[in-house]
Amino acid sequence: MKKFRKMMVLTILIYLGITILGNRIMYDQKKETEASSGDSFYLVEVNRMYQEYLNHPELFQEIKEQRNLSVRTREYRFIRQVSYLPVSMDSAGEKAESQNRKNEISEFYQQNNHYHSVIKPVFEQQQIKGYLRFDCIKPETGNGSFMVFNAGIFIGFIFQFSVLLYLYKKLIRPFHVLSEIPYELSRGNLRHDIKEQKNRYFGKFLWGIGMLKDSLESHKQRELKLAKDKKMILLAISHDIKTPLHTIQLYAKALERGMYRTREEQQEAAVKIREKTEEIDGFVKDIVKSSTEDLISIEVENGEFYLKELAEKIRSGYTEKCHINHIKLLIGDYDNYLLYGDPDKAYEAVGNLMENAFKYGDGIEIGIRFAEEENYLLLTVYNTGDPVKESEMPHIFESFYRGVNAEGKQGNGLGLYICREIMLKMKGDIYATGDDGGMSVTLVIKISG
Repeated sequence: MKKFRKMMVLTILIYLGITILGNRIMYDQKKETEASSGDSFYLVEVNRMYQEYLNHPELFQEIKEQRNLSVRTREYRFIRQVSYLPVSMDSAGEKAESQNRKNEISEFYQQNNHYHSVIKPVFEQQQIKGYLRFDCIKPETGNGSFMVFNAGIFIGFIFQFSVLLYLYKKLIRPFHVLSEIPYELSRGNLRHDIKEQKNRYFGKFLWGIGMLKDSLESHKQRELKLAKDKKMILLAISHDIKTPLHTIQLYAKALERGMYRTREEQQEAAVKIREKTEEIDGFVKDIVKSSTEDLISIEVENGEFYLKELAEKIRSGYTEKCHINHIKLLIGDYDNYLLYGDPDKAYEAVGNLMENAFKYGDGIEIGIRFAEEENYLLLTVYNTGDPVKESEMPHIFESFYRGVNAEGKQGNGLGLYICREIMLKMKGDIYATGDDGGMSVTLVIKISG
C-alpha cells in the first residue's frame, strides 16, 4: 500500500517536472526565434504596402477620401486596416487646434488593443502632407506548440493517474483487505467475517474463500464430534473388552497352575480362550471400521455434466505440471458424452490417479484414454514404469494400504480408496491393470440417458 502511494506521488512529480522543463525549453526557443526574426514578418508587408500607396496615386486618393480602409486580401497576411491622417493648416500657416481636430489626432495615435500599429509619413514636394497608420496582426511564435505540449502532458497525466487510481481502488486496496483472511484461516480463526463484494476481480475469490471457511468450520466441528465419539468408543470398548479379557486371564492362570489335568479340560480351556480372543478381535475391527468411516466422509452430489468440461479441466490442471517435470502428457480423443455424477468429485478421482502416476511412474509418459462400453464411459489414466505386483492388486483399493513400490515415498494409502468410494457413490466403478510397460487405472462413469 505505502509503496503504491509513493509510486502515485512519484508519478505526479515526474509529470510536473516534465511540464516545467518542457515549457521552459519551449519558452527559450520562442525567445530565440523572436530575437532572430524580430518584426520582419509584418513590417515587410507594411513597407510593401506603403510603397504601393506612394507609387500609385489612385490608391492613395482612395485612402485620403475614406480615411479608413479595411484590408482583407490573401496578398497581405498581417495587415488588417489602413488609416490616413492629413496635416491641416489654416490661412496663417499655423496648425488648427480645434477640439475636433484634437480628437481626430488622439484617435489616430491611440493604440488598438487587437492590433500592432505602424505609422508612416506621407510627403508631397518634400513636405509632410499626412500620416498612414497600418494596423497589423503581429505573428505569435510558439503559442500553438505550448498549447499542444501542455494539452498532451495533461491528457497523459490524467490517463495514467486514472489507471493508477483504478488499480488502487479495484485491486490494491481490496487485496490488502483480503490478504489478512488466509492468515486468519491458517491460525484457525474461522469466525472472521468475509463480506461479499460485487467486485469483478475478487467476487469469485471471496465466494471461494467463504466456501473454504464454511468447509473448514464444518471439518472442525466434525473433528470435535469425532474426538468426542472416539473417547466414548474407547470407554465403551474398554468396558466391553474387560469381560473377555478377564476370562482369558482366568483360563491362562488355571492352565499355568495345572488345574486342568485331563486333555479334554485343557482343550476346552483353549477353545474358550480362542473364542474370547475372537470376541476381542471383533471389537478391534469395529474400532478400525468406525475410525475409517469417520475419518473419510465423502459427500457426492450427483447430477449431469459433459465430458468436455472434465477433460478441459484435466488439461488445464496438469499440462503445466507435466511440462515442468518434463513428462509427456497424452490426452486421447473423445465424444462429448453427457455423464452422470458429481463433476468436482470426478475431477478429484482423476486427480488422485494423476498424482499416483507422477509419484509411482518413471517420469516419461502419462496418458488419458477414453472409451465407451455398455452405456458407460471408461476413463483410463496410465503411466509408464513398473506396475504393482499381481499379488498386491486385490488390496490397492483398501484404506491405508501401501504397496511395496511405495517405500520411501510420501502417502497414506487413501488415494485409491477415496477413488473407489467416489465411483461407487456415482453408481460407477474402478479397476486397475498392469503390464510390463506400465500401470493403468480405469474409472467407470455412467453415461446419462
